Amino acid sequence: MPYPLYQLAQILLPKLGVSNESVKYYASLVGYYSVFRLKRLNEWIVYVYLLCFVYHRYQKVHDNLINTLIYNVKRYSEEAKGAAKERVYECHIEINQNLNKAGQVLKLFTDDSIATNTPFQNVQTKAFAILERQKLVDIADQIATKTKFDETAFQWEHIEKLSRQFKRHLRPILLTVDFAAPLANDPLIEAINFLKMAFLKGRPLGQYSSDSVPKGFVPNGSKRYVYEQNNPLVDRYEFLVYRLLRNGLEAGNIFCRDSVRFRSFEDDLIDDQQWQHKEKLIADTGLSILNRPIQEQLADLEQRLEDRITEVNRRIISGDNKHFKITKRGGHNRWTLQYPRDSDPVNHSFFDALKQIEIGNILHFVNQQSEATEYRL
Repeated sequence: MPYPLYQLAQILLPKLGVSNESVKYYASLVGYYSVFRLKRLNEWIVYVYLLCFVYHRYQKVHDNLINTLIYNVKRYSEEAKGAAKERVYECHIEINQNLNKAGQVLKLFTDDSIATNTPFQNVQTKAFAILERQKLVDIADQIATKTKFDETAFQWEHIEKLSRQFKRHLRPILLTVDFAAPLANDPLIEAINFLKMAFLKGRPLGQYSSDSVPKGFVPNGSKRYVYEQNNPLVDRYEFLVYRLLRNGLEAGNIFCRDSVRFRSFEDDLIDDQQWQHKEKLIADTGLSILNRPIQEQLADLEQRLEDRITEVNRRIISGDNKHFKITKRGGHNRWTLQYPRDSDPVNHSFFDALKQIEIGNILHFVNQQSEATEYRL
C-alpha cells in the first residue's frame, strides 16, 4: 500500500506547489499531532499531511537502505584489507623461516663429505628432505626476482570467501533501490542494471558469456584481479560493482531520486519550463541579486573576502585580537592561539546562584507550556 500512495504523492505534491522542505515539515506534523488532533483539522489538509508523511518516510527508508549498503561494503573492504595484511605478515614469517633451510640446501654444494661423483638425484633427495620442493622454488623465485607479495590479490581472495555474506546482505538492497547517474549511459549503472536483471531471473552470473557482461566500468588497475583469461570472476565482479557504487554515492556521482540524503542536486532545482519565467520568479521571491551577472557577484565576493582577511590579519598583528599570542623570533613574528587556563571558570558566576533541578522536571515544564500555547493551523 505505501508505494501506490508514494506514486500518488509524486504526482500530486508538485502540482500543489509543495516544496521539499515543506514536505519534510508537513510530514513531521503527523508525528507531532495525535490522531484526535488530526481529526479536528480540515480533512483535506490532513490528507496532504499524510501524503507528505508517506512521501518523506518512503525516502527515509531508502536512505536507511543506502546507508546499510555503504556500511556493509566498507566493512567487507576493511575486513579484506586486514586479512590481506595478516596474510602478507604470515608470508614474510614463512619466508624467513624457510630462508634458513634454503641456506642449508645451498651448503650441500660445498659439502666436502659428498663425493663429486654422487648422482644429482641423491643431492636433490637430501635437499628436499631439508625443504620441500615447492617451498624451495618459492624461495628461489623470491631471491631471484625480488618480487613483493601482492596485498591487493590477497584482498580479492578474501572477498571471494565473503561472497555468501555480501550476496545475502547487498543483493536485496540492489534490487530494491533505483540508482541513477548524471550521464545517460553511465557504465556503472549499466552494470547495476545487468546484475538486477540476472538476479531477478535467478540465473547465475557464471552462465552469461563474457561479451554480455558489462565491463566498461572496471578500472584498468582492477582488471587483473577481476578477470581471468578475459572471463570475469563473478564474485569479485559483483563486489566491485558494490564497491564502486558505494564510492559513487559518497562522491555524489551516483544518486537515488527516491531518497532524502542521496538525491541529485538537480532534483532540488526548479525545472527548465518554470525557469523560462525567471523574471517573475525572481520578482516574487525578492532575490534581485540573481539579476546580476555571476562574474560580478564572484568578483564582489572575492573582494569582500580579501578585505576580511586583511582586517583579521591587522587585528592579530596589532594585538587587538586577544585570542592570539604574538612572539618574535629573530626577524620573524609567530603567533599561537591563547587557550584558557585550567583555573578559568567554565560557567558564569550568575549560574552559581541558581538552584539545580533534574532535567526531567525541566522537560515536564516545557511540555506543559507547549500544550498551553499550542500552535493552531
